[in-house]
Formats: sequence, structure tokens, C-alpha cells
Amino acid sequence: MRNSYNPIVGIAPEGWVVMLAVGLGGWGMLWAGCWIAAWGLFALELPLLLFFLDRARDIQARPRGVLAPVDGRIVYRREAHDPYLDREAVRIGIRVSFWGAYSLRAPKEGEVDVVDDSRHRASIIRTDEGEGFVIQVRRGSLLGALPIRVPAGERVGQGRRCGLRRLAREIDLYMPAGARVEVPLGSRVKCGQTLIATIVRRNAE
Repeated sequence: MRNSYNPIVGIAPEGWVVMLAVGLGGWGMLWAGCWIAAWGLFALELPLLLFFLDRARDIQARPRGVLAPVDGRIVYRREAHDPYLDREAVRIGIRVSFWGAYSLRAPKEGEVDVVDDSRHRASIIRTDEGEGFVIQVRRGSLLGALPIRVPAGERVGQGRRCGLRRLAREIDLYMPAGARVEVPLGSRVKCGQTLIATIVRRNAE
């Protein structure tokens, strides 16, 4: 069964719905004799195609690595309190690229967990080592959806599609304290490909 975030011929499923609606609207305007409005709607098809574009990517496993969840640019990286897991954490902020990949990809492999307060636009991934990774929409909107659309209790693979960025403008990623950030401020990252941090464990030899 196809889910709502895996693309069809490189385009997100909801993108096809929007483009079909715009195309039908254009033909309707032509039928009504509204030529300017019709060609205006047809002209929207290319920008919409680019906005919903979501090509396949070569994903390499990074056992202790953390991958970027969205395409964008690093706008901050700091130690902070994680309000979702009530812990000290490393927080990375990514300004989402408007023309980047439409999907959101898992930064780590693990089991999807729920956020207790449903008002928050956040999702949690818990690894087999018990580490929690929180993805939060800081600015913008997912139009009522959570960042991770995989049902709670199911597993998601590192770098795999797990949601849609929609109209999100800025994404926060909370990681365990002690995570070593691997990207400088202002650098551009690609979801599922760019290594943004490495998890440093105390018992690592």
C-alpha cells in the first residue's frame, strides 16, 4: 500500500492532486473564455512541479551519524533544554529550502514515538540505544500533520522518507547532549545525505 509521502514518478502524491486541480481550473477558464486567467493557471504548473519534486537519493548508513532531515541551511547550533524529553540537548536549526526536496527524512534509525502534548508540532525517534531525537517545526506549517507520518511504534530507517515538509520554514532537531556537530553555521545541507552530527558515547572505545 502506497503511503502519503512516497513520491509517484518523482513528485509527492499531494503534488499531483494540486497540479491536477490547477490544470483543470485552467481548462475551465479556457472554456469560459477567460484566457488571461487560464494561462496564469497553466503558468503555475512548472513552479508547482519544482516545489513538489522529490527525487530518489543515494543514502549511506551512518551508525553513529545524524543526517539532515530536510534540505536547507544551518541557522544555529547550540546547547539547549529539550522541552519534549525534559533533558539537556544539542539543538540544530535548519532553515528549509523552498525549492528543496519535498519529503522529510529520518535523521536516525529507530522507533517512532509520540509527543504527549498534541499541540506541539514535533515527532520523536528513539534508537535501539535509547537515545531520543526530536524533530520540531519551529516556523511555518505542516497543515495539521506531524513531521513524521509513520505511525507511533513502527520503525523508520535512517535517511528514509518519513514525512513531508509542506510549508515548514524552519526545523529544529534536538539530539542527546554531547553530540558533536559536524556542520558550520550557514552551510547548506541535503536531507538524508548530509552528516550534521555524530553521537559520542561515553563507553565508546
